[in-house]
Amino acid sequence: MITTAGLWTSHAKLLFERIGGMTVLERHLHTLGAAGIKKIAIAAAKPSPETVAALRIPAGVEVSWLGKEAGGELKGVTPPYLSISAYHFIRPETLRYVLTAPYKSHVSFMDALDLSVMQIVPFRTEDMITPSKVLLPPGSTVFLDAANLRQGPIMDWLLSMGLKSQDGFMARHFDRHLSLAVTRAIIESRVTPNLMTVLSGIIGLIGSALFLFTPSCDVAGAAIVWLHSVLDGCDGEMARVRFQESALGADIDFWADNLVHVALFGCLAAGMSRAGHDIAPALGLSAAVGIVGSASLAFWRRLEARKRGPSPDEAAGSASLLSRLETFLAQRDFIYLLAAMTLLDLTYYFLWAGAVGAPLFLAMMLGAGKASAGAPTAAKAPGEAL
Repeated sequence: MITTAGLWTSHAKLLFERIGGMTVLERHLHTLGAAGIKKIAIAAAKPSPETVAALRIPAGVEVSWLGKEAGGELKGVTPPYLSISAYHFIRPETLRYVLTAPYKSHVSFMDALDLSVMQIVPFRTEDMITPSKVLLPPGSTVFLDAANLRQGPIMDWLLSMGLKSQDGFMARHFDRHLSLAVTRAIIESRVTPNLMTVLSGIIGLIGSALFLFTPSCDVAGAAIVWLHSVLDGCDGEMARVRFQESALGADIDFWADNLVHVALFGCLAAGMSRAGHDIAPALGLSAAVGIVGSASLAFWRRLEARKRGPSPDEAAGSASLLSRLETFLAQRDFIYLLAAMTLLDLTYYFLWAGAVGAPLFLAMMLGAGKASAGAPTAAKAPGEAL
């Protein structure tokens, strides 16, 4: 796999323009780092020490400056290497795929406008070489129009990085349109993804608390909990667009969501109890136990996975039944059921649904976990260390 890259540009000022919460140069560095590049040579004059110190450089990546004379030739960079244009952004997953393929000749990867996005240079030669051309998949790259940098297709392309394949139906087709609009408005602000997580969690707790009062507050409570659900998507969008994803941020988001869920059913039970439903406290307790149990099991598996690394199935892109259940746990489509049942004055039955559904979901996770533990492990390949 190629681990060295050269970033070339004839317009060094473009590297320090900001878009999507970071400079163009920082985005290139993080994209290359996420694709497995360890050494990056920039074909531009080294800026001031203050500018260099302010750069957010990904961990494990070594950056050097070749000077503005280097141009597109990237002299001094040892093959094999990737030569990439500073005038394009590219998806990290596309770049990772390109870098893992074997190359015996020079290859130029083109965009839909027939502009060169990057070249693979497997060896250096004095002979004139015409590289073979490969068209990149649609949507995998975007050209940086300096005159229209923060608007139109470039910003839309960046925000599409915030989407998640695990979104539920309503989140994918409705919530994301709203959360992406909020993310677009605050992406250049000092609001961090973790701060956004805390703010959306507080909003969810406020909405849950409204169910403690008279039934006339239920609709307002459901609306505020729904608002929490929409804003809860912004933290992940910001983190993915800005390359600020972290284990800590994921854990804060995970427990903030589950805290809101427990508070929601607890407040529902307390409010229903005050309204004369004697069984409501037991229903609330049942739902809370199911939520806390499922969340604890999912979090324990998350910690174990971090220790051992991805399993062969996960590395291949497949998911176990338990993994699929955990993904379902993270979806927020049930908020729409709450809103609908509240509008129809059926909130009490939503509490019943949680009291039955949450423990049942926990039982399914426990069963799936036992099945996964009892499954045979993959056989070792010949010659693999025992």
